[in-house]
Amino acid sequence: MATFNGVRTLPKVLDAYTQLHSPEEGWRLLVVDNGSDDGTRELLMSYASRLPLHYAYEPRRGKNAALNRGLAVAMKGPETRLFVFTDDDATPERDWLVRYADAANERQGFAIFGGSIVPDWSEMPPEWLLRLVPCGLTYGLTDPKLPEGPVYPGLVWGANMAVRGEVFRHGYRFDESIGPAAGEYAMGGEVSFTRLLEGAGFQSWFCPAARVAHHIRPVQLTPDWVMARARRYGRGACRLTKAGQFPELFGAPRWMLRKYMEELGGLATAMLLRQPERIFQRRWELAYLGGYIAEAAAAIKRPASRRIVLTSFSGELGGMELRMLDEARFLKGVGYECVLAPPRFVGDERWRQSAQDECVEIADLKVPPMLEEWPWRHLNRLRAMAFSAPALRKLRPDLVHVAFCWTTYGASALWLAQHCGVPAVISVHNAFPHTEFNEWQRGQLQRAMSGVRGVYAVSDSAMNHFLALYRQWLPAGARLAVIPNCVDMRRFQASPRRRAAARRQWGIADNDEVIGSVGRLSGQKRPEELLAIFASLAQTRPRLKLMLVGTGPLESTLRETVRRQRLTRRVIFTGFQAKVESIIPAMDLHLLVSLREGFGIATIEAMACGVPVLATRVPGSADILEGSAGGLLLAPGDIDNAVLTIGALLDDPERRAEMGRQGRAEAEARYAVPVISAQVEAFYDGLT
Repeated sequence: MATFNGVRTLPKVLDAYTQLHSPEEGWRLLVVDNGSDDGTRELLMSYASRLPLHYAYEPRRGKNAALNRGLAVAMKGPETRLFVFTDDDATPERDWLVRYADAANERQGFAIFGGSIVPDWSEMPPEWLLRLVPCGLTYGLTDPKLPEGPVYPGLVWGANMAVRGEVFRHGYRFDESIGPAAGEYAMGGEVSFTRLLEGAGFQSWFCPAARVAHHIRPVQLTPDWVMARARRYGRGACRLTKAGQFPELFGAPRWMLRKYMEELGGLATAMLLRQPERIFQRRWELAYLGGYIAEAAAAIKRPASRRIVLTSFSGELGGMELRMLDEARFLKGVGYECVLAPPRFVGDERWRQSAQDECVEIADLKVPPMLEEWPWRHLNRLRAMAFSAPALRKLRPDLVHVAFCWTTYGASALWLAQHCGVPAVISVHNAFPHTEFNEWQRGQLQRAMSGVRGVYAVSDSAMNHFLALYRQWLPAGARLAVIPNCVDMRRFQASPRRRAAARRQWGIADNDEVIGSVGRLSGQKRPEELLAIFASLAQTRPRLKLMLVGTGPLESTLRETVRRQRLTRRVIFTGFQAKVESIIPAMDLHLLVSLREGFGIATIEAMACGVPVLATRVPGSADILEGSAGGLLLAPGDIDNAVLTIGALLDDPERRAEMGRQGRAEAEARYAVPVISAQVEAFYDGLT
């Protein structure tokens, strides 16, 4: 609960809390004082002996800033299964917490829960208010007659809302630029949050029996207060609406400007005809529309304070592209504006749809490959200046993030940022081999690197290889960091149920042994060596099967090899799978025998699923598994040793189980979304 100067309303609320029925797991109350100066702290302390009360203080005004402070405090304590949010003027029924606990237990597929909010009138409301004012919107009320069941997240209000703890452990927080704050502000803080979660796949459930009564003060029954509220909701609606859905003028949809003029005309007519009710209705509409239009106009005047364009030299969907989407999600969650602007690439349809679902802006920034490809380099440089530079400037970046997947793959975009006078950061997603540059390339690369403010790599190996090539041109003050890839611990789980389901789906018996590998079937991943290891093991292990999850240029060759070796019934080609988290649990071991890796996302995904992992001792994989209790490193090219090591693990289920437990714990501690998002936020802090 956040409170500001709550002395008048808190006693009734806290008295009700002393009468709450406790859920089986218990409960605690965390109140964040948002800069009160009316004795709120002393009042709260007077209840400390009667309630499991914890006090926190947040001087920055704003409800969402206070809630985020509370989350920061709570996340340092014991793991919380369910966070229940309310206001300092919302009085709960005695079974309030029990109702939410029951709903969370019974509805495991839902992460957000909303309850009923009924009015607690300080005095009888005037008849005109009940008849003319949209009370649900104005006072944040939800009808207890609404049926229990799935609900649109926009109907879950902040005065009575519960969210599973795992949501916050995955890094989600409230947007501090919206919601109740000092002075004029835009409403809609909880709606922006629940809609963000909806876009990430979290579902909402309405629990009418979890009821609170929202106190409504006398001043809130006046026309002036109602109009101010309408204006704030208009501002919030603008903030929650994706720009560009309709033709705009001055930042607002043209239809809305027409509607505003129509309402002005209607108000004038109602005043001439002396129709009080029509006057009030027109004024309400004008206040709402005026708030929207004012917010839209302010957005045009307001400089883009922290706008980041993320781009790359992408050929196909892979780990780098997925990391770019993660990065945009992390940065958006802490207040940055992000634009994903790589060129179109193979398999980007799902990727773009995921970005759009999370309201991340997408753009096509085509940069001619003046540094990636030698032929036509001079022409490509002219094309970049003539066409790509205006396109980049149109995106209005404060910072350009360029993802490097290979030696110079991304350097042209970096050069373009410097040409446009925009500072840049680099992320490095692979371990590059040594490369010699000619005089022309050195000149262009020196210019491109001159505007770099920071570099991070997904592994120590990737960073070392990058610096061996480019350190000489990096500015002395450039920030350097290693930030590994992340894994969504909510998606990837050690689950017997998922293991059984995956085995049923792919025709694998319970007593079959399964080696699996998730990755592109290309030369870098060396699937031929993987197949050779399996073929050797299969000679003495009749229940052994191999799962190859992915596709690529070597697939047809591999299928022919499998057919020739008469292993067709024992090797499963799954093709491309968007939801590998539903397949990995079927495996007893995950094996990656790559020639090189920038990091090895599939390895940490298998660890998160509780599957023991093995990988060749190459850059990227070694960064993950050196000293790990969840996996082992193999000598590259040593098939005989790999066969012995894998055979020993298959013969030792207890050791595999312990490796699986240790691997998941390591993934949680090192690679979970909240861990990596915090590192990304810290890296960007102060760079824009």
